[in-house]
Amino acid sequence: MAIKFQFNEKKAVQAAAYLIQKNGGSMNYMALLKLLFLADRASLLKRGHPITGDQIFSMKHGLVLTQILDRISQKKQEHRAQLWHEFIPRPSPAIFLVHVEKEPGTDLLAPADLSVLDEVMTKFAGLDEWELVDVVHELPEWRETNSALPVPYEDILRSEEVSEEVIERIEDEAEAARLLAA
Repeated sequence: MAIKFQFNEKKAVQAAAYLIQKNGGSMNYMALLKLLFLADRASLLKRGHPITGDQIFSMKHGLVLTQILDRISQKKQEHRAQLWHEFIPRPSPAIFLVHVEKEPGTDLLAPADLSVLDEVMTKFAGLDEWELVDVVHELPEWRETNSALPVPYEDILRSEEVSEEVIERIEDEAEAARLLAA
C-alpha cells in the first residue's frame, strides 16, 4: 500500500497566500510551486504529514505539487480552480507572477505549518525560480524526465533514512485521516 494524503485546497490556498505575502505581495508562480513543495517535504519529514496533502510529481523543471500546478495554470472559469482563483488569480502568460487577490486567512494552518512555511522562506529567501529548480533537482527523489512521474511519499522518507516502522505508522495515520475526511 502507498501513503496517500487528502489534498486540502483551502489549506493549500492559505499556505500559498502566506508565502506570497511573505515575499512582498507577489511571486513567480514556479518559485511558489517549488517553495510549497519544499514546505510539504519539510513538514512530512518533521511531522509525518505534508501541509497541503497534494500529490508530488517529478517533472523536467523539478518536483511539483500536481493539483496546485493544475490550479495555477487553469482558467478562472474552470470549476476545479474556482476556489483557488477566488484568492489567487491565474498569472498572466507574459508576466508569470501570482498575487493574492483576496485574503484567505490562515485558520486552517496550524502554528507548526506556519513555522515550516517561515523556515522555508528564510532558508530559500533571495533565490529565483531557476535557482529553486536547481535546489529540487538535487533532492534524491527527483527523477529526470520530459513528462511527469509520480513520486511516492515513501521515496522521500526512505531517502532521508526514515525507518520502515515509522513509514508504516505514517501510512496508517494518513489512511485514518482520509477515512475521517470522507
